[in-house]
Amino acid sequence: MDENLKKKVDVAVGLSRLAGATLIFVGSILVFVFIQTALDPNAVIEINGVPTKDSTDKIGAAVFSILLPILGLFLSFAPAKLLDKWAAKIIVRLS
Repeated sequence: MDENLKKKVDVAVGLSRLAGATLIFVGSILVFVFIQTALDPNAVIEINGVPTKDSTDKIGAAVFSILLPILGLFLSFAPAKLLDKWAAKIIVRLS
């Protein structure tokens, strides 16, 4: 790997780790809020501009929001070799 590509890969991996930490933080807040909403029968969420109290929709929002911290954990704690290979492939293809 040449020096220029190595620098770009290091930046991409660093930004991936930062994005992972952000997803963990924001996703955890969303999980907390949506689980509270799913447990409250009087809570209203808005889906496509339509307010609803349907428990299925509230549980679906909670399950979807759980994906964010899981993705953040992967990006934050994935082995460096895996992220290096992934970033190098993407950078080479985009160049």
